[in-house]
Amino acid sequence: MTILWRRAFRYSQTYFLIGGAALGYLALLVFTGFRLVSLVVGGAIVAIMLMGWFRQFHRDRVPTTGNLMERELFLARLDGIAAKIGKGENSAGWQEAYRWALDSHGAALQIAERDPLLLPDLVETLVTVEALADQVASSYFALTQVQTDTYRGLTQQHLAESRDRLQQTHNQLQQLRDQVLLSQLTQEAGADDGSLPTRLQVLIEANKTALQPVESSDDQPSK
Repeated sequence: MTILWRRAFRYSQTYFLIGGAALGYLALLVFTGFRLVSLVVGGAIVAIMLMGWFRQFHRDRVPTTGNLMERELFLARLDGIAAKIGKGENSAGWQEAYRWALDSHGAALQIAERDPLLLPDLVETLVTVEALADQVASSYFALTQVQTDTYRGLTQQHLAESRDRLQQTHNQLQQLRDQVLLSQLTQEAGADDGSLPTRLQVLIEANKTALQPVESSDDQPSK
């Protein structure tokens, strides 16, 4: 198993974990009078904690084939989603969302080419991009089926939120790509922007929140 050490140490949690584990181990030794049993047990606990943390940064975590970073696979997924829309009145709006998703994939590829250590986060981001695109397509399809004004309004609201989230993801990935490109210019000076993994994780969490199903309400208006 190959650990991606550089990627692990881009996260502030790594330093907090190591520092906290070291302080806890030292405190245990002092409290127990540096007994052999505390030395062994405490060391084992610290080792297990650190192994558990660093295991998530091993290279085998990301498959080399069959993942969404492959353009053909991503296109096939998008085309499958597009089949829900057809060529009706909503096709223009869907084409814009389709372009956002496709451009997001292109930006993710460019980021990965220049910083392969971000690949796991980028794959996870594209998973949410695909899900958002599917949510947009499903909302467009629902608009062709819903008849009552109340639920048509709710569907339009859900569509607008999904489109906005997909567009924001597109814009943020474009910014991150430009940030990576710019960082290459100062690479010789040793510049290394550790904010990239954090920004990607924030983006992923925001997308996951947007993808959570809307809770039903008993006082929902009816028509």
